[in-house]
Amino acid sequence: MVGVFLFRRGSPTGELTPSLPQVVEVLPGALLALDDRGVVRYASARVTPLVGYSREEVLGQPLARLFAAPSQDRVSQMLARVHGTRTTDRVELSARHRTGTEVLVEVSVDWSPTPAPGAFAVFLRDLSERTELVEALAVRAAELARSNRDLEQFAYVASHDLQEPLRMVGSYTQLLSQRYHGQIDAEADEYLGYAHDGVIRMRELIDDLLAFARVGTRAEPFVRIRSEEVVDQALDNLEAAIATQKGHADHGPLPEILGDRTQLVQLFQNLMGNALKFRGPADPVVRVEAVRSGGEWIFSVRDNGIGIPPEYQEKIFGMFQRLHGRGEYPGTGIGLAICKRVVERHGGRIWVESTGRPGEGTRFCFTFPVVGAVSTEAAPAATDPVVSEATRRAQSLIEERLRELI
Repeated sequence: MVGVFLFRRGSPTGELTPSLPQVVEVLPGALLALDDRGVVRYASARVTPLVGYSREEVLGQPLARLFAAPSQDRVSQMLARVHGTRTTDRVELSARHRTGTEVLVEVSVDWSPTPAPGAFAVFLRDLSERTELVEALAVRAAELARSNRDLEQFAYVASHDLQEPLRMVGSYTQLLSQRYHGQIDAEADEYLGYAHDGVIRMRELIDDLLAFARVGTRAEPFVRIRSEEVVDQALDNLEAAIATQKGHADHGPLPEILGDRTQLVQLFQNLMGNALKFRGPADPVVRVEAVRSGGEWIFSVRDNGIGIPPEYQEKIFGMFQRLHGRGEYPGTGIGLAICKRVVERHGGRIWVESTGRPGEGTRFCFTFPVVGAVSTEAAPAATDPVVSEATRRAQSLIEERLRELI
C-alpha cells in the first residue's frame, strides 16, 4: 500500500518524508498513520471532507472512533489481523461523519515498520460516489432493457401485421397485371411491373425484420448441441443454392456447444448463403472450421468470393447496410445484423477478415464459450428476450466508470 512508502522511517509522530506531502494531499482519499495501539498519529487533510473532523481532532483518537458502531469491532479485528500476519487487508465499512450520517468507505490497512515499530498505514477512500453511480446506472440499464423489449415486441407485431395488407396489395397488383397486360399501353405495363417488384422487395424486408425481431422475441432455452448437426442442417437448407451456383461446401470437425438450435442454423445458413451469393468468377467453395482458444471456440466460415474491403468490415454488421446495388446482388442488408445478434446472444463476438481483393475471399469468424468453461446455470438467462445492445452499453459504462473510480 502507498502508506508504507510515505512516512519517514523512525519518526514516532508519523512525519511525512519531505518530498511527499504534496503527493499525499492529492491522493483520492485520506491517509492515516497509526501506532501499534491503533491510535491515529498522522492524518492527511482529506480526512476532513470524509468524516467532517479536522485532522487535529482526529490525531490522538483510536481509528475505530471514526466508524459507525457496527463497524468499530470489525476495524479492531482488522488491525489485529494485520498486526498478527504482518500483511495487508482491505474491507468496505461505514464511517461516521460528524453530522451523524454514515459514509461507505474502503479501508485499506497495511502493516508498516514505520513511522514506529508496530505501526499501521491506513488509507480511507469514499465509495459513496461509486455506490450512487452504480445504483443510477443500474436503474438506467433496467429502463433501457425494458424499453428495448418493448421495441422488439413492437417491431415483431408491426412487421407481422404488415404482412396481410401487403399480401392484398400484391395479389391485386398481380391480378391487374395479368388481366390488363397489353390492353392499355407499354407504360402502364411497366408501372404495374414496378409495383409488383416493390411488393416483393417489401415482403423480403418484412420477412428479414421478423427474423431479426425473433432473435429476441422467439428465443429458445440453450441446450447442448453438436454443431456439426447444425451446419449439416444449414447445408441441407442451402442444397438448391449450392447446386445452382455449382458450389462446394463442407466442414471440419466441429465441437459441442450450448445454444439455441434454430438460431444457430440461421447463423450458419446466413453466412454460408452469403458466401455462395457473393461469389467470384470461380465456382464458390465454402469451408466451416472451429479451433479452441482458451475458454472459447473460434468458428470460421471461409470462402473464395469477391471479398470485403477493410474500410467496410465494421459497417456490414449494421442494419440495412449494403455494399452493392440491388441489381448486382439481391438482399435487404439485414442478414449480417441477424448473425451479429445471434452470436452476441450466445455470449460471443463476430468479425470479418478479408483483404478485399477478388478471389482471395472472406473469412467470417465468431466465438462461442466452451461448454465446460461456462456455467450452464447462465443458460436460463437466454430464455429472456435477448439482452439489448443498449443494456450492454450501460453495463460497459458502469464497468468503465468504476475502473476510473478505482
